Amino acid sequence: MVKVTVSGLKSEEHMFKESLEQEGLAFVSKLEKEFKFTPEDELHLQIKSSVEGKKKRYQVKARLTLQGKVHTASELDKDFNQNEWDLNLATKEALGELKKVVEKSKFKPLKGLTEDEALEKREHGN
Repeated sequence: MVKVTVSGLKSEEHMFKESLEQEGLAFVSKLEKEFKFTPEDELHLQIKSSVEGKKKRYQVKARLTLQGKVHTASELDKDFNQNEWDLNLATKEALGELKKVVEKSKFKPLKGLTEDEALEKREHGN
């Protein structure tokens, strides 16, 4: 099982910790269908909040170690992003971006071929 850690929460935000960990575990469970994790692999969610008026704006950075490689992502950079006002939605957005980063960086063999055959097929575009 991949360890999920959440850091950066302020004392009044600790009520979100368990739901964020559950969100991280659900994310990892989906990735386990495509990728093989090692016992050392970990998902780390770094939360940063700032107060704007009477509301809080959240920034979420996600870091996943997968087979010794580190992959990072944060929620999309947009001038206006309504999800930043909701911690769970900002987390889902950051995890969505992390999934894209992981999928781009990981070579996935094509079905029925060895890794070498699949790599050769991809290189030659056949």
